[in-house]
Amino acid sequence: MQPWVERCSLYVSYDTAWKTCYFLHAAYAKPDFLTDDIINKAKSLIVEQGYYQDPLLMLKELASAANENLTGDDLKTVASLMHDNGMRWFKARLADGSSSRLTQADLQEDMLAARRKVRDKLKDLGVLEDKAWGMAEEWCSKFDAVELQGRVMGHWSTSVCPWLYDTKKDAEKEKGIINFCNKVGTLVDEVITLEHGRSVMSKLCKRSWIHAGNTFIRPQTGANMTAPIGPGFRKPDAVLMDTMAAIDRIEWTDVISALEFKHRNSPALMKEAIEYMSEIARLVLTNQVNRRYFVGLLLLGADLFVCTYTRGGSSITLPIDIYHDVHEFLNCMVWFKHADLEFLGYDKSIVRHSVGYKMTLRMEDESAQGMVADIVSVIYNSNSAIGRSTRILGITHQTSSVEANYLIVKDVWQDIRLGSDGDVHKLLEDSGRINKTRKFLGSGFPERISKIPEEAKLTEELFQSWGIRPEWDDPNTEGMYPWHLPIRDDRFSLKALEMTDGNDGHQALDSVPVILQDMTETSDPLIHRRTVKI
Repeated sequence: MQPWVERCSLYVSYDTAWKTCYFLHAAYAKPDFLTDDIINKAKSLIVEQGYYQDPLLMLKELASAANENLTGDDLKTVASLMHDNGMRWFKARLADGSSSRLTQADLQEDMLAARRKVRDKLKDLGVLEDKAWGMAEEWCSKFDAVELQGRVMGHWSTSVCPWLYDTKKDAEKEKGIINFCNKVGTLVDEVITLEHGRSVMSKLCKRSWIHAGNTFIRPQTGANMTAPIGPGFRKPDAVLMDTMAAIDRIEWTDVISALEFKHRNSPALMKEAIEYMSEIARLVLTNQVNRRYFVGLLLLGADLFVCTYTRGGSSITLPIDIYHDVHEFLNCMVWFKHADLEFLGYDKSIVRHSVGYKMTLRMEDESAQGMVADIVSVIYNSNSAIGRSTRILGITHQTSSVEANYLIVKDVWQDIRLGSDGDVHKLLEDSGRINKTRKFLGSGFPERISKIPEEAKLTEELFQSWGIRPEWDDPNTEGMYPWHLPIRDDRFSLKALEMTDGNDGHQALDSVPVILQDMTETSDPLIHRRTVKI
């Protein structure tokens, strides 16, 4: 797998094969009721109801009726050849701006050419010419939808899905695609319930794609007004929401995933879609305190991509064709609807409830149950979704009806090649630091220190970038600066911070090597660590 967009030395985007997207295919990342058998039965139901026209299934039925001893691979070769020819024809027409509607004469000529191509391919597979022509004629005649313009290819009925190979992109088409995605999920749910009974219904999540193309979603945090693609609000075409919660208006804090459309797949539109989706990911990551990474979808024409954004790198799959790769498409839609939130990028040590968030903190005794604290404020929140992305949270732990512990948690992605924040705090909290420094420098240890010109210049630039000048750095009347000793408070432990995962105390699930499987050798190992006690 090779990097294809390099944003900076610490952030690289990669493309990866659809089959290696572990979210969609790893057994532990999928609900136990989402099996290949369920997807196959759902596809059969969809074909039976006329929602999808399957060229391979039709060709198999004709070969069986004609008593032709053709293997499944032989028939798949013929069906895939014709589908690919049709797909390329439509994409070429879109690319050069040609109309996809032919004159009657051209249409008749193309239909005849398609039959000849199928006949010749069947003859190559050993079918006699007369029988090959008959099978070709009967098979091709089944693809008479106006939108196909004589092409023999798999497609979704326009009664459930807008035609995807045209230049049209408006709110009505967007809403039609969103309704289609939701309908597909509902149809698979029917099969799941039929196979597993009513007992499975409690496991089915109530999530839906909601049209947001006309809605400006404004951030509570993370707004970057100087961003090259506009200010800190966006209008994603569709967002995935939990419909069990009341949806008065769409907020970034409620967005589970997003789906962005383009009318066709071209390098320019792909680049535009990726930049837009990365900004959506940034807004989600900076507005949700319980978010580790973000997974979204791009639909360019009939090409579907899965995008994963972490603070240490991103991955975009190679596409599937939803007119052809129906099994993969159904699996993807149902995964987004029913996957555990942990695999959609949520930190399960932080749980949202009716009046805010609660955080579970691991105890020193790993066998003990972690304490649960309330997040009462976000003291500091980085507006960056790349790199450390520091977030400082104020939390309270109610030890009794009258007593509470007041804690500060630092949530950060830590580059494991560098010294951790825990090491830094350990040095700052070292009560013997002053004596050790005196021993190292000798008895002439000064009470105050002057800044050298380079240090003063650097400090001034830092304060300008912050937009504030901290009082603790004010010089005295002689222009001297105090030693910056750590602030002490009896409510805070003097132990070093333990940077670890809030769930199990080990390397977090959302490490880049885990999320972006094949990138471990070339991506920076930025790993989410949870501050558990200070």
